[in-house]
Amino acid sequence: MNLQIRKKYLFLGFSLIVLAFAAFSFPLDRFSGTSVEYTAVKENLRTDHHRGIAYFAFGDFSSLTSDTLRVSASPWKLVTAALALSAVDGDLDLVGEVDLKAIFRRFGFHSPESFGNWPEDLEAPEIQYPVGQNVGFAGRMFPPIGATIGNIGCAACHSSVMYDANGMPNLNHVWLGMPNGSINLEAYTSTLFGAMRDWSGDPDLLMAAVDRLYPETGWRENFTLRNFILPELKKTVDQRDAEIGRLLPFRASLAGATNGLDSLKNRLGLIPKGTVLEHSIFNSVPDLGGRLWRYKLLNTGTYAIPGIDHTATVKAEDINPRHRRGLAGIIAYFTVPSMGVTPEVAETSIEPAFWITDWMKDYKPQPFPGLIDPSLLAEGGEIYRNKCAECHGTYNDSLETPALTSFPNWEGNVGTDPQRARLLTSEISSAVNASLFGKYISARSVDTYAAPPLIGLWASAPYFHNGSVPTLWHMMNPETRPTRFNVGGHRLDLEKVGIAGDPQPDGSWTTPDGYTPWSEPALVDTTAFGLDSKGHEKEFSGLSDDAKRALLEYLKLL
Repeated sequence: MNLQIRKKYLFLGFSLIVLAFAAFSFPLDRFSGTSVEYTAVKENLRTDHHRGIAYFAFGDFSSLTSDTLRVSASPWKLVTAALALSAVDGDLDLVGEVDLKAIFRRFGFHSPESFGNWPEDLEAPEIQYPVGQNVGFAGRMFPPIGATIGNIGCAACHSSVMYDANGMPNLNHVWLGMPNGSINLEAYTSTLFGAMRDWSGDPDLLMAAVDRLYPETGWRENFTLRNFILPELKKTVDQRDAEIGRLLPFRASLAGATNGLDSLKNRLGLIPKGTVLEHSIFNSVPDLGGRLWRYKLLNTGTYAIPGIDHTATVKAEDINPRHRRGLAGIIAYFTVPSMGVTPEVAETSIEPAFWITDWMKDYKPQPFPGLIDPSLLAEGGEIYRNKCAECHGTYNDSLETPALTSFPNWEGNVGTDPQRARLLTSEISSAVNASLFGKYISARSVDTYAAPPLIGLWASAPYFHNGSVPTLWHMMNPETRPTRFNVGGHRLDLEKVGIAGDPQPDGSWTTPDGYTPWSEPALVDTTAFGLDSKGHEKEFSGLSDDAKRALLEYLKLL
C-alpha cells in the first residue's frame, strides 16, 4: 500500500472517529472563537479608553459561536465563496480574482486603510476585514472541529467614510462612531440568501471555491464545513425558501436605516413561523456623539436605566461611572437582536460595553469639512437657544467648538411619522422586562419619540428617526421636502447639509449628474408605510430665510 493510499485511509478512519464522537458524545453547539482583529490589538491596550475604541471597532461580544451560526452569524468562508461564485456566474477559474472587499462595499461595508479618529498613542491596527464584520476561527480540539465565523459588529452601522471640503466621500479613511449612511443590511442578506440558495446544492463546487479563496484552510475546517455546516446551511436555506422565500421574515433595512425592532421580535420568538411581516419600520442610524447624556436609548427612549427619572436633565457631572454602567447594560442587550446571542451571553458583555462608554465620553465626530460663515454663527447660536435647546440640549457659548452643558431628555410628539412608536408594543417591552435583562433595562411601550442630542448632525443625513428628509435645508423648509430620494454611497451637500441631489419636477431628489454612488443605493419613498416626512414644521414656521441660514451655519459646528 503506497503512502498516498495510507494517508487516505488514515484520514477516513480519523473522520469516522470524529463523526462518532460528535454524534454521540460531544454536541456540536459548543464551540466558539474570538475576533482576529481584536486579538491582534488586545495586548497593546492599556486604558479603558483604548479598550473601548478597540472593542467598538473589532469586539465580537462573544458572538462567534456555533450557536449564533443558527441565528445571525455566518460561516465566513462558505458565504464569501458563494458570493464570489455569484459574482463570476459559477466560473471556478475566476473565483480567485474576485475582489471580496468590493462585494461588501456594495452593501455599505467599509474597507479603509485607516481610522481617522484612532488614538495617536495607540498603535494603528491592521484592518483585515470589512469594518463591522467581526471574523474569527471558532473551534474545539476534542473532537477537532471548527470553522471561521463572521458576525455583525458595532462598527457596521456606526462608522462612516470621511468627507472632504466638497462633500466627497473618502473611502480610504473611516471615522468610528459616525453613522454609516450607506449600510444596507437588506441588500446584503438578500444577496447572501440568493448566493447560498444557488450554490449550497453543489457542495463540491462551493468547497472548491473555498479552496481557491482560502488555500490555507486546514483539514479540520474543511471537514467541518463539508460534513456539518454546509448540510445544515442547505437545509436552512431550503426551508426558508419554501416557507417565506427569503432569509429573514422582515425587511432588515433601507440604506443607512436599520430594523432593530423586528430583529428583536424575531429573536424573542414573537414572529409566527412562516410569516413575513408586511410592515417594517426603519431607524436612521445616529451619530454616537452625546449619547451618554441620555437616561434612555433608542429613538423612542424605550430602554431606560432602571430606578431613575428618565425625563430628568443630565449635566456633565452626572456622566459618572455609575451612569455609564447603567447605559452599558442597555448597550450589551443590543447584541441580542443584532448579533443573535442569548441574554445570558449578552450579560457577559456589560464590561466591554462599559469600556466603550469610556471611549464615548470623549468621542467627537469628524469636524465639519466644508465652509462655515462665521458672521452668522452668533445669530444662529441665539436661534438655537430659543428654538432648539429646550428639546435637544444646551451648549456653551463657544462659536468654534460648542459643547453640551445640559441635556433635558425630552420626549413628546412633533408630528413625525408615528408608526415606529405604535409598533413597539407592550408585548415586546414586557418580554424584555421578563428576561434576564429586566434588572438592567426598564423597557417601555411608548407613543412618542425622544429628542436626541445633535452632535454630528451634519454627517447624520437623512434626517428624522425614519430617515425621511435628505437635508437640513429641506427640514427647515417643509414645503420642499422631496417625495423620493436615494440613500447609500452618496456624497454630501455641505451647503444644504445632507445628501447631495437635484430636484425634479415630480418632487423627487435625484443623485447629481456625473456622480456614481460607491455603494448600492436604496430608495426612500416617503409615501410608504413608516416613511412619512411630515413633522417638526412649527419650529421653523416663524423663521425668515436669513434666520434659517444662520441656524444652519451654527448646526454645522455641533
